[in-house]
Amino acid sequence: MGVADPFGYLLAVEKRSFLEVARVARGLTQEAVARRSGTSQPTLSAYERGTKSPTLAVAERILHSLGFDVGLQPRVTFREVHGERGGTYLVPDQLWRVDPPECFAPIDVRGAQPSLRTSDLLNREGRIDAYSWLLTNGDEEQLFNHLDGVLLVDAWPDLASRLPAELRSEWQPLVRDAAMGWLADERARWQDQHGRQISRRARERAIRQLTSRGLTADEIRRLLRV
Repeated sequence: MGVADPFGYLLAVEKRSFLEVARVARGLTQEAVARRSGTSQPTLSAYERGTKSPTLAVAERILHSLGFDVGLQPRVTFREVHGERGGTYLVPDQLWRVDPPECFAPIDVRGAQPSLRTSDLLNREGRIDAYSWLLTNGDEEQLFNHLDGVLLVDAWPDLASRLPAELRSEWQPLVRDAAMGWLADERARWQDQHGRQISRRARERAIRQLTSRGLTADEIRRLLRV
């Protein structure tokens, strides 16, 4: 089940089972969910209380009846990075996705002045502005709620120069790995479809795109096998 706010989700799960979280999210009673999923209300109640454990197949059936899928949520961990000027930044061990519409929801960011202003994440310039603030000042919950990995990679060529040097160097490998993973998938897809190596024109286009993401010439050559 995709979760845009893992901290809020985990807090809820501490108090309620994931089946109850899904049911409450749909605004349904146990009786209604039991009818939909072919499960008795007492059995569903036992699942939600934790006195009885459903098999994976049963849990999937119940979640499917609520419009959810069972999925894997990456476990992202953060470490603190201390800047040369005394600032402290949070850097994750991997990028993640934020479910729409949460990843485009407006966010209030604090600029040079004490007052708050709202950045429009639907607009690319607004998203770059908000991401710059998030990477520099955001806490774990703010980052998880608003920072989408794919949109970050897209914004990186224009965003990187706005970040402190030490913070930029910490996030750069995450962006680079995502870009290299994309190129590997593209190369494999091209070869499956055409039965031959990627064309020179397509390779040059990929090199330009990866260069804008900060990859070195050696990294690009190694990936493209040129």
